[in-house]
Amino acid sequence: MKKYLLLIEDEKKWEEFKKLIDKDINTEIISLINKKIKKGGKSGK
Repeated sequence: MKKYLLLIEDEKKWEEFKKLIDKDINTEIISLINKKIKKGGKSGK
């Protein structure tokens, strides 16, 4: 698996996200990606 750099420009949103996560950050990001894929991505298909 390739690893990518995650750039968060809004520090407040990043802090809120870190408070909300239950697992490690990588697992949470993978979960968010999977949810987005199931919804059909940006196009909403």
